[in-house]
Amino acid sequence: MTEKTMPEVGTEQAAIGERLKEARTYLGLTQELVAEELSIPRPAVSQIERGGRRVSGIELKKLATLYGRPVGWFFGDIEETVGDTGEQTDALFRAMNDLDESDVEEVVRFAEFLRSRAETSPWQ
Repeated sequence: MTEKTMPEVGTEQAAIGERLKEARTYLGLTQELVAEELSIPRPAVSQIERGGRRVSGIELKKLATLYGRPVGWFFGDIEETVGDTGEQTDALFRAMNDLDESDVEEVVRFAEFLRSRAETSPWQ
């Protein structure tokens, strides 16, 4: 019977950190914004992305939601690359990133209007 080798913890942490950084930069988010969302200092985000700090399960779940990726993607279990799916959603998110809160609310209302119009359209 051959012994299956497990990847080293540091290597796994570094891989997760790389994927987290890839997703964050793809969306145009800053480490400061991510740190605020997680309620941690900005240097902690940098350490996570470099693989020098473990990301907790709760933090990873929040990051997956923030980045619009399934948790398994960060572990390499899901081979979807950033940008393969949801490109329009990602582009919309990047475009909305610099809007103030009232403009974001207006975009959301407009999107809801478009969705309701599509749901009631007799042409579908």
